[in-house]
Amino acid sequence: MNYSHDNWSAILAHIGKPEELDTSARNAGALTRRREIREAATLLRLGLAYGPGGMSLREVTAWAQLHDVATLSDVALLKRLQNAADWFGTLAAQTLAVRAAVTGCTSGKGLRLVDGTAISEPGGGSAEWRLHMGYDPHTCQFTDFELTDGRDAERLDRFAQTADEIHIADRGFGSRPECIRSLAFGEADYIVRVHWRGLRWLTAEVMRFDMMGFLCGLDCGKNGETTVMIGNSGNKKAGDPFPARLIAGSLPPEKALISKTRLLSENPRKGRVVQAEPLKAAGHVLLLTSLSEDEYSAEQVADCYRLRWQIELAFKRLKSLLHLDALRAKDPELAKEWIFANLLAAFLIDDIIQPSLDFPPEVPDPKRRTNSLWRITKMVILYYEGRIIKRVHYLSSG
Repeated sequence: MNYSHDNWSAILAHIGKPEELDTSARNAGALTRRREIREAATLLRLGLAYGPGGMSLREVTAWAQLHDVATLSDVALLKRLQNAADWFGTLAAQTLAVRAAVTGCTSGKGLRLVDGTAISEPGGGSAEWRLHMGYDPHTCQFTDFELTDGRDAERLDRFAQTADEIHIADRGFGSRPECIRSLAFGEADYIVRVHWRGLRWLTAEVMRFDMMGFLCGLDCGKNGETTVMIGNSGNKKAGDPFPARLIAGSLPPEKALISKTRLLSENPRKGRVVQAEPLKAAGHVLLLTSLSEDEYSAEQVADCYRLRWQIELAFKRLKSLLHLDALRAKDPELAKEWIFANLLAAFLIDDIIQPSLDFPPEVPDPKRRTNSLWRITKMVILYYEGRIIKRVHYLSSG
């Protein structure tokens, strides 16, 4: 195998030793026959070329022959990558496990942002896959991931709970009381945005809670909070109602106007009559949390929730820089390998650029743009892509 004139040895050192890769590949059933591909490191290199490398199966086989990596047909590569889908997922999970001990904290509690994104082939209809991920805003790195089909809903309790940790999620996670219950009685705390009609709101006496009365009772532009009981939405097996802290944050006037204008324009288009209740609720952000008032004030809870935009930017980096939203494979196993290979590359890039985030410029130069996380990530990707393109062009022209 020819390792000259490229960075493969350095990349391989970030993933694992060759003998460890061989063992894990055999255990996962990815390396059962050693005719065209004799080592797990070779299989890993071909999978990365197909995934984040942006090549087709035929391009990968041609590229591999030019680099003296392996000689095989595109059909043979297809079968090898299909069998290696779970192995690539294991490698991605092992990469995250290494950084599990390094977490950020806010007032003694770590933060984990939870969100998901749909992945489908270009021009496709409904989502074929859904990628669920956890994110640490302190280290700017992903902490968890799970790949499911497009029908699997978002769950606040999807990832393992850790003591002294706060799970933060958007409104899509706040409509399933059984998921919120598992955190309410578990080790971790939660902050989740909720819809004013998304849950069964009850009082301490297990009577109907007047949400509109609560919102109308707030002073103009002021925040408010109360303790509510969350019912089981008619499912008796889900358990008894449990208490939660409801915080209503007033939006700034310009944000509230945008929210109400959107509501007034969308409802008539969908044939709905705009009621007074949704207009009133549109001026507030409703947050449900298990954090006590003694630990976190309403303003601190809202500040923690505002950090949720960081995981949205992380997903945008995956899609705009690694093109995770442009799924190339239709076969389920090949699609899983493609997604896991891209995730593995994303996690490796995070580890490579992490030292640069630990030493920001002490005195920013107003004449130069700040090196944002997006720009640093793009620079690393362009560097490795440029080395590959130049190497292929040199070999093909010689």
